[in-house]
Amino acid sequence: MNRWLFYWRRLSGQLWFRASLYAGLAVIAALAAAGLGPLVPDALAERFGGESVEQILGVLASSLLAVATFSLGAMVTAYTSISQAATPRAAILVTSDRATQRSLATFVGAFLYAVVGLTAINAGLYGSHGRAIIFGFSLLVVGLVAFQLLAWINRLSSLARVGHVLVLIEERAKDALKSERRRPRLGGVAGDLPAGAPIPASRTGHVQNIDISGLKAWIRDTGRKVQVLAAPGDFVRRGEALARIDGAVETEQLASLTANFSIGRSRTFAHDPRQGLAILGEAAAKALSPGVNDPGTAIEAMGAGVRLIDGWARSEIEPEADPEPRLMAPALKADALVEAVFGPVARHGSDNVLVAERLQRALSSLEALGGEVGAAAAILRRESRRRALEQLAFAPDRRRLRAASD
Repeated sequence: MNRWLFYWRRLSGQLWFRASLYAGLAVIAALAAAGLGPLVPDALAERFGGESVEQILGVLASSLLAVATFSLGAMVTAYTSISQAATPRAAILVTSDRATQRSLATFVGAFLYAVVGLTAINAGLYGSHGRAIIFGFSLLVVGLVAFQLLAWINRLSSLARVGHVLVLIEERAKDALKSERRRPRLGGVAGDLPAGAPIPASRTGHVQNIDISGLKAWIRDTGRKVQVLAAPGDFVRRGEALARIDGAVETEQLASLTANFSIGRSRTFAHDPRQGLAILGEAAAKALSPGVNDPGTAIEAMGAGVRLIDGWARSEIEPEADPEPRLMAPALKADALVEAVFGPVARHGSDNVLVAERLQRALSSLEALGGEVGAAAAILRRESRRRALEQLAFAPDRRRLRAASD
C-alpha cells in the first residue's frame, strides 16, 4: 500500500480522529447558521425562531455529556475485559471498531454543537432567521443521536464477548489473506540476490507496511533489482537489512528507499496475514490457562483457524497483471500460518483430552488438503499427538486420543 494512504488509514482508525471530525463539523454547523439566516423565509423564521431552540440545545448539552462519559466507560470496560479474557493484541479491535467510533463521535459532536449553539444564541449572534436554521440542525442532530444511541445499545450486547472478538479477528485475518492472494510475493517474483547494497532499517520494530508502488517506480526508473528481506510483520532492529539492491546506491537514493518501509512498535492486521492467526493462537492459549480455564474458546479459535487456512489454501492465486520481475520477495509460508494458530494450542492444551482431540481433528482436516498446508499440518499433528500422549495420565483419555488421530 502507498505509504501516505497507509498513514492516513492508520490516523483515521484512531478513536480521537473520528470524534474530532464530528466535533469540528458540529461547530461549523452551529456557526454557519448565522450566515445562512437570510435564506430562511420570514414565515419559517417567525414559526421556528423562538425559544424552543434553546430548550432543545439545553437538553442536548445537559444529557449528551453524561451519555458520552458512560459510553467511554463502557468501552474501557470492554477493552479491559477482552485484554484479560483473550489477549491485549485483540483489544485494539474494540477501539478501532467503526460502529463504536461512530457512536462516541456522534455523542461528543452533538454535545459540542449544543454548547456552541447556546453560546452563540446568548451572545446574540443569531436573529430569528438564524435561530430557525439552528432549529433545523437541532432536529437533525436529535435524530442522529437517537439512531446512534439505539445502535450503541445493540453494540454493547456483544462488545465485550470473547466470541464476538474472535469473529472480528477472523474477519480481519480473512481480508489480509485475500489481499495476499491478490498480490503474492508483494507483487514480485521468487528469486535471490546473493550480494548487493542493503537497505537498513531506520528504527527497531515491526515492519507494518511496504510501499510496493514506490519500490516498483524506483526499479523502473533505474532498471535495478531489489530483493525484499523483511516482510510485513517481521521484527527488525535498527540497521538490519530490510531489502537488498544489486550494486551500489547513493545515500539520497538509500534514504528514499528506506522511506518505503513503515516500521512501528506493533504488528498490524491489514498488511500482515499472519497477525490475525497469531492472535487467534494467543486467545486460545489464554483460554487454556489455569486462571481462565475456558477450553470452549480455544475450540472456537481452532475452528476459525481451520476456516481461514482452508479458504486461503483453496482460493486461487490472483497475481497482478504485471508482476515486477526485478522485485523479489518471500512468499507466505503455510507452516507459519499453521503454527501461528495451532502451535499454542498444542503446547498449552495437550493435557486436556477434549482440546487435544479437537486439535487432532482440525489438523487432520487440513492435512487432507495436501500441498504445503497438508505437510505442515501433518508435522504438527504428529508432534501434538506425541506431546498429548505423554501428558495424559488417564488411560481411557489416551485411547480416546489415539482413536481421534488414527
